[in-house]
Amino acid sequence: MDKPFANRMKTMNESSANPPIVLTFSALDPTGCGGIQADIETASSLGCHCTPIVSALCADASRPEAALYPTDATIIIEQARSILKGMAVKAIKIGFLGSAANTEAVHSILRDYQDLPVISHPTLCLWDGQSDDSADFAEAYSTLILPMSNVAIFSVYEAIEVSQESDTVSTAASAIVSSGCERTLITGTGKHTKAFQNSLYGEKGLIQHYPWEQEPPSDHGSNSTLTTSIAAYMAHGFDAQQAVEHGLNYTWQAMRASRDLGFKKRTPHRFYWADKNIPPPGELPVEKHSH
Repeated sequence: MDKPFANRMKTMNESSANPPIVLTFSALDPTGCGGIQADIETASSLGCHCTPIVSALCADASRPEAALYPTDATIIIEQARSILKGMAVKAIKIGFLGSAANTEAVHSILRDYQDLPVISHPTLCLWDGQSDDSADFAEAYSTLILPMSNVAIFSVYEAIEVSQESDTVSTAASAIVSSGCERTLITGTGKHTKAFQNSLYGEKGLIQHYPWEQEPPSDHGSNSTLTTSIAAYMAHGFDAQQAVEHGLNYTWQAMRASRDLGFKKRTPHRFYWADKNIPPPGELPVEKHSH
């Protein structure tokens, strides 16, 4: 954790006995490496309290293509509204929603709480392109969730799918922002650069490129870590760009310290700052071309 944030968070915590609350929607990953567990760990690591709403259940942790079973939309609405009425939520993170019905349910909630910052990531990689539920999801997300997002996060592939713009990353970003989303962070935009690059766009186009020192290994749960960390920083009162910058730094550090917990996939170490056994950056295994 960088000192400027640590000092500011300490000041914030001294002014209030309670941590900021982040409401998150995501799938339950039985490995505990991604999804809701990643949300809880990330929020806790960054001094927030996570109120998790499970949108779907994963059947088999050993297979990436394993079936996912959506939670009933009525339950999602009841749980989320209960939390929002009874707790002082400061930010909302939206990850994998499980079905078009759940997307509509979450949209109905966001309409009533438009003063809260929303950070979203559609997690298209979890959708089975052949299923009836996934056929219209990109459109449902674009229509219902994206316009209500303060920050929307995508891989290059996801940005193209959601925006339907394949010419350049910039045109995809422009289409995303024109939908009503304030800012979009597109990851892996450094295809022609030596460093792994992430790019933030706003209404007037590119805001800034953020190159990482080196590209960490592909991690299980990295997207959840990034999205929730940005939500956590916004819950602490940072503006969108500051939250993105701190979130990228936190995620890189967590991925740099990632651990092999099973299934031949590394997991971000979200409490890296409390671990005295973290190797220096030069010892990080680097992936050359996974943009």
